[in-house]
Amino acid sequence: TEVIESGKSCCPQNSFCHCEGASGHQWSSLNVSGTTADSALNHVVQLLTCDLLLSLQTALWQKQAGVSQALGETYHASGAELAGFQRDLGSLRRLAHSFCPAYRKVFLHEATVRLMAGASPTRTHQLLEHSLRRRRTTQNTKHGEMDAWPGQRERATAILLACRHLPLSFLSSPGQRAVLLAEAARTLEKVGDRRSCSDCQQMIVKLGGGTAIAAS
Repeated sequence: TEVIESGKSCCPQNSFCHCEGASGHQWSSLNVSGTTADSALNHVVQLLTCDLLLSLQTALWQKQAGVSQALGETYHASGAELAGFQRDLGSLRRLAHSFCPAYRKVFLHEATVRLMAGASPTRTHQLLEHSLRRRRTTQNTKHGEMDAWPGQRERATAILLACRHLPLSFLSSPGQRAVLLAEAARTLEKVGDRRSCSDCQQMIVKLGGGTAIAAS
């Protein structure tokens, strides 16, 4: 985690190098066999690391894509960037075989790597739909409440990715998109993801009449 956080203030290339190093350690940890008493804790830490690595690489790609878009260009991730992302995605898939909470993040990151590569949006939209369909269910147990929130974060991130990167033909009307983005912004604010929350709010404003919706 320290390696990932330290890369946030560096240039993209330095951050990519930090990701490469952390990715190698992550893959090694997954290859260590054994049935220790703290295996559940190990899985939680491995999932956190996988998700942080993939999320950081997504943020780096979106930052560079934003610069290219401002110049009227289209940016696709390089072969090395895609290879690194795929390796970490492979770690996540492997973890999902033995740790169910990791499974719900696989679809989201699979959709992301397709966006990074500029792949056909049809399959990408289908993958995002797995996260978009998740709803917070009303349950009485504390376990149920805790289990519901991770699905909400994936849903919020999927909304942001879909609205930002998919063709308009795959999305709902501007008014409905503003409502979805406002929902995503509230969720991301609650989980402390201020950057993504701000991105949602900026997109709402661009859709028109978003200020009132975002504040509701």
